[in-house]
Amino acid sequence: MTDDSRDYRPHQAVSNGALQQSSPSVPIFWVEYRSDSIELRGGQLLVGRSAMCRLVLDDPLVSRQHAEFRVEDGFVTLYDLKSVNGVLVNGQRVERQSRLAPGDRVTIGSQDLILRARMLGVSGEPPAHEHKRFAETIHEQHTEHPFSSLNSMPGASDSTDDATIQGDGLDLLATVADKVLALKRGDEAERILATYLQNLLEKARNNQGLPNATAEKAAIYAAKLAGVTLKPLWVDYSIELYSILERPLPSQVVDSLYDLLRRIVGVNLSALREYVAILHAALGRLGPAEKFLVQRIEGLERLAALR
Repeated sequence: MTDDSRDYRPHQAVSNGALQQSSPSVPIFWVEYRSDSIELRGGQLLVGRSAMCRLVLDDPLVSRQHAEFRVEDGFVTLYDLKSVNGVLVNGQRVERQSRLAPGDRVTIGSQDLILRARMLGVSGEPPAHEHKRFAETIHEQHTEHPFSSLNSMPGASDSTDDATIQGDGLDLLATVADKVLALKRGDEAERILATYLQNLLEKARNNQGLPNATAEKAAIYAAKLAGVTLKPLWVDYSIELYSILERPLPSQVVDSLYDLLRRIVGVNLSALREYVAILHAALGRLGPAEKFLVQRIEGLERLAALR
């Protein structure tokens, strides 16, 4: 999405972002978030975790000052303020800035906001169906958020984005990543998930412990990335991760790999063979279902050898 890609043009520009209440053709912009409407008062709306923002989102995927909406020459432009996890507009990653049109859906962290606009009538009053509570500042609290306690852990810093979740919280990242994956935008999905997945692999390499459910989700999303990017490195990722864990890959991932190995060239065959050897050495402690998976993984080795 580029600045000249939108064709929304109000009848009269707003000078310096100010809302000129006396003109019948001046647009008024606001952002809908959940049950609230936040007017772009003064032509700006800063969004982030910091108390300095007008819309404060208590979301570990959100940076302290994550993004800003600005009314400029009668248009609304969204700026990504070098956030950790980026900003999406209608499922597409924003590169620095993007001009918006009314109805656009903006995803910041795991939160969705919608830009709205209308033309002021002669009376300056909104239509009857648009009477809403216009908030000055919103501090959105997620009291049941599973990572809400991380900001108070030793080493966390309020002065930086260190507390923004990058290596934990796949359930939250997946909310954004799944939208991008559905659009087959592999590069953007990689930018969302790569840091998380790499952090998990490093934990496994350093014997820091990795829950079975977390490892399974990591392998599933690595397979999804392989499917949309056709990059062998994401197949290699799952193989290395489960070689370290000395466990068979989840059946869902094995099913995916049978398809992926027919479409992807360059998978590390030596690493796959080493993984099969590791599983053979572990057969004595595996149950019947896992032993069956080992047989299927052996089939993957034969399939990869034919590529």
